[in-house]
Formats: sequence, C-alpha cells, structure tokens
Amino acid sequence: MKLSSRGRGCCVAGSRERGPPPRSPFVHQLRLSPLEKAKIAFMTLTLFPIRLFFAAFMMLLAWPFAFIASMGSDEQELEKPLSWWRKIVDILLKAIMRMMWLAGGFHWINVKGRRALPAEAAILTVAPHSSYFDAIPVTMTFASIVMKAESKDIPVWGTLIKYIRPVFVSRSDQDSRRKTVEEIKRRAQSDGKWPQVLYTTTV
Repeated sequence: MKLSSRGRGCCVAGSRERGPPPRSPFVHQLRLSPLEKAKIAFMTLTLFPIRLFFAAFMMLLAWPFAFIASMGSDEQELEKPLSWWRKIVDILLKAIMRMMWLAGGFHWINVKGRRALPAEAAILTVAPHSSYFDAIPVTMTFASIVMKAESKDIPVWGTLIKYIRPVFVSRSDQDSRRKTVEEIKRRAQSDGKWPQVLYTTTV
C-alpha cells in the first residue's frame, strides 16, 4: 500500500510540474468587453459608411484613368510593355489607390527593407496567399500579377486589372500552364522593360 501510495504521489507531483498546454497559433479567441462592443456598433453606424463611400469613390476615380490608358489596345498591345505616357498614369493611379486604402483604414503601411530592383529580381513571390489583402502590394507596386482570366470581366475592377498587364491563366485552356510559364519567362528576360511579375502562392 505504501508503494502504491508513493507511486500515486509521484504521479500527482509530476503532473503538477507540467505547465499549461501550449496555445495553438491557428486559434484566436476574441473577447470583447461591453464597451468595446458598443464602440464597434457606434462606428459601424457612423464611421464605416463614410469610409466605404470614400473607398468606393477612389476606385471609381481610378477607373477612367485605367480605361483611357487601355482604350484602343488590342490583345497584341496588351502583351507589350507600357508606353511612357502610360507610366505617368501609373503614378496617378498609385496615388489614387493609396488614398483608397487610406479610406479603408490602412493609414500607414510599414515597409521593411528595400524592394529588389527588376534587374535584381524579375519575379516577386508573395506567400501565403490567404486573403484579398494581397491587393495592397499589387496596387502599391503595379507589378504584373498572375491571375485567372475570368477576373478581367469584373465590372470596374476588371479594367484596373487589365491595365497592369497581368499574366492571365485560363482554366478552360489545357495548355494554359505552359503558356503562363513561357510568358513569365519572356517578361523576366526583358531587361527591365516589363514590370516585375508578382506571383502569389499558398505555400
């Protein structure tokens, strides 16, 4: 009996020495106080409509510039780099899109390090692709992105997408992957004539 009680005592002592179970980095429990819930409700009724209005206004303001710059461009023209006057439109659109994100609540975006030049890295990889917030670096850099061809048919947003000359991937084309790889190689070997290719991955 003594041995068994000691054994149980050792087991209990050992279990007491163990710390709390590790927290999972993939689980976040958000607990809001009544005051915080009241603030969210108040801001939803007052500030959110104003932010939404200005964000939508900035997107609509960017559409005419992208439409005019893309007007008269056929499919072959879309495969060529931007001309000098379209690069000026780039500056205007970047400023407008930055104001759109400002209205959306992204007051300041910290950039760590230095962005690699096209001569240093023709292809940029962004990971993991888990949300639509990838649009922030796209609109701030206007790099050519790899995306599905159906995206160019989205009203308003599709015009902005076509303006940045993305590499479209067609799901209905069996040779789409091969053509996409060839197009990325062609742009990467253009000696800086094309903007950098921004590729998002889930890995």
